[in-house]
Amino acid sequence: MTIEQLLALEPRQQVEFIRNLRALIEKAAVSLSDEDALSGIELFPVWKPDVTCENGVRLRYGEKLYRVRQAHTSSELYVPGGEGTQALYEEVERPGQGDSPSNPISYNNNMKLIEGKYYSQNGVVYECFRSTGAAVYNDLSALVDIYVHVYE
Repeated sequence: MTIEQLLALEPRQQVEFIRNLRALIEKAAVSLSDEDALSGIELFPVWKPDVTCENGVRLRYGEKLYRVRQAHTSSELYVPGGEGTQALYEEVERPGQGDSPSNPISYNNNMKLIEGKYYSQNGVVYECFRSTGAAVYNDLSALVDIYVHVYE
């Protein structure tokens, strides 16, 4: 349908057409790469409490995109990026980020650390020398000589 055809419809028909189109776009968004998904996070459902979250689904919370790590029913007590949510959600990161000290990953206290990547927190850059395998919540300063070194 062209824009002209859409504008020629009754307002009620326009809304119905747009809602149907939005549903198709959201359905197609699940196949996007993480990089493309980060460029269009408004295509992903907003996190809400009391909703069944399937493993692998990407959700929007605030200005960030998260991937569900295990199926669960969402709760106001465990929001993406919050304390104690490492097993439930992981932040979707832009590919290539963290490959150099000048392009570190902004650590948000709810991420897995990957060996060879650079992370920043509170103005300090860290180099990860050992992967965590799972998301961790500690400040990076508490993980020095365990998983990271301060990059000089």
